[in-house]
Amino acid sequence: MNRFTLRGLRWYIIGTIFLATLINLLDRLTISVLAPVIMANLGLTNLQFASISTWFLAAYTISQGLSGYLYDRWTTRIAFTVSVTVWSLAAVATAFTRGLASLSVVRFILGLGEAGNWPGAAKVVAEWFPARQRALGMAIFNSGAVLGAIFAPPLIVWLQLAFGWRAAFLATGGLGFLWIVVWQTFY
Repeated sequence: MNRFTLRGLRWYIIGTIFLATLINLLDRLTISVLAPVIMANLGLTNLQFASISTWFLAAYTISQGLSGYLYDRWTTRIAFTVSVTVWSLAAVATAFTRGLASLSVVRFILGLGEAGNWPGAAKVVAEWFPARQRALGMAIFNSGAVLGAIFAPPLIVWLQLAFGWRAAFLATGGLGFLWIVVWQTFY
């Protein structure tokens, strides 16, 4: 049976991509929201902390093209699973960093994984939505980025105040692994 004839399934699929995008932003923004706490705990200067963002952005830039290539070579199901696994592992690993070097490495890996969300989401929309609804599909998944940015600060601050900054990374990073279960179920 052709998967495009399954009534309504594409809305579940785009819902999972919306959630992946929301989680992507939560994982990305956790470090920004917790910057003062992390800097104090790890004894980092403003310049050192800024360099961590540079490592993330360098990896993100490199991975845009790499991710697009991999999404074209692999199935979307596998490629998205790999992207989310990589960024979730890096987000969780942030909880175990001890200084500038380890924090830079895990943020670099986070950038490698997170960059795959956008080429992957675009491919999912192209695979699951007819041409007349692709802009709507893109709008739905992209709204996950905005909502992720809205929900991130209060959620992350609450997690940090209740459980500590390291636990905040464990919680937000762990969401990606839950997402993978949903993704593997629906896709």
